[in-house]
Amino acid sequence: MKNYLRALSFLTIIPLPFVRFGSDGRELSNSAVFFPLVGATIGLLLAIAAWLLLHLFPVSPAVAAVLILSFFLTRGLHFDGLADTADGLIGTTSREKAFKAMEDSAVGVMGAASLFFIYLLKFALLGEFSSAVLPFALLFMPLAGRWAIVYAGAWFSPARNIGLGSMFLRGLRWPILLKASLLTAVLFFVFAWWYLLLLIPVIIGCLLSLAAAHLLAFYVSRRLGGITGDILGATSEVGEAVFLIGFYIALEQGSAAELLVKAVIL
Repeated sequence: MKNYLRALSFLTIIPLPFVRFGSDGRELSNSAVFFPLVGATIGLLLAIAAWLLLHLFPVSPAVAAVLILSFFLTRGLHFDGLADTADGLIGTTSREKAFKAMEDSAVGVMGAASLFFIYLLKFALLGEFSSAVLPFALLFMPLAGRWAIVYAGAWFSPARNIGLGSMFLRGLRWPILLKASLLTAVLFFVFAWWYLLLLIPVIIGCLLSLAAAHLLAFYVSRRLGGITGDILGATSEVGEAVFLIGFYIALEQGSAAELLVKAVIL
């Protein structure tokens, strides 16, 4: 329970003044087991907000409001990581210049463009879901992003030996990823008992999210010799967008297959 609250405190703005982190980053690394569960918690809040908003507005305004809520609920933590990653990797050529750009608090052109494109993609995809499906997409989108963080952190080493991100990454080991994945599998099982028809699109979306996180972290490791906390933030944002792509495609293919079967039977 303590590690879940630590993860909730770190990943959201929910006030938990009694939660403490040590200076060595060990508590934060251990709390990563519950990152997917915290992602599901965030997703549940977004899904409830969407369900309420859809009683008042069409899908597009509801999606815009939910994305704004998501930003403030997570205090733009991964938003900032995505911008810094784009500034460092796209806007520079050398390793040292990349680190310098990522440490700069100002958002550059590449960072601003990446934020615009990723959130435009999220908005467009979420706007395509029906009012019945949208809450479920929002429920699992943050889970996929936070699971991607744990996955990338367990696979790849830190690029440098300074900062909280480095200590967090050094504490991430395969047992933490395994536990986080088992916890995610339990969430999938519970969801299957509740709404089996959407389980396959959810799983496909999550697996594609992990694949995208792996490719991004692998590329960064080749460029910088490892990954950083900003890269983990970027994997979360990219992972969320890729989850929606996979979820949408699987949902559409499933609908097409269902229609084909019905046509053949009839």
